[in-house]
Amino acid sequence: MPGMSASVLRPDANTFLTHVFGRGLEDKQYVVERYRTNIDGEIRRLPGGKGQPLTLSLATVRKLRPARNEILICKSETHSGSGIQYWGDLATGLFAEGKRKRL
Repeated sequence: MPGMSASVLRPDANTFLTHVFGRGLEDKQYVVERYRTNIDGEIRRLPGGKGQPLTLSLATVRKLRPARNEILICKSETHSGSGIQYWGDLATGLFAEGKRKRL
């Protein structure tokens, strides 16, 4: 059908879910933790610089885009309950099929 291709999810699509918590992005520095999801539902933490979480500026955090199977958690250094989460399209579980572990 003509015009339907615009709504088809392509493998190279840059789709991600954003979850803002607390005050969101109000500070200048954020501690960023990276996680990768597997098809079986396992979530594993990825090391930042030398195994530690990365500290990034607000401008850099705003430009972050997760890989398809990645979750980025950016927590404020000043306000402990504030920040943002970026979920890649496969990490959300919305577009993935397969066995997943249930909590």
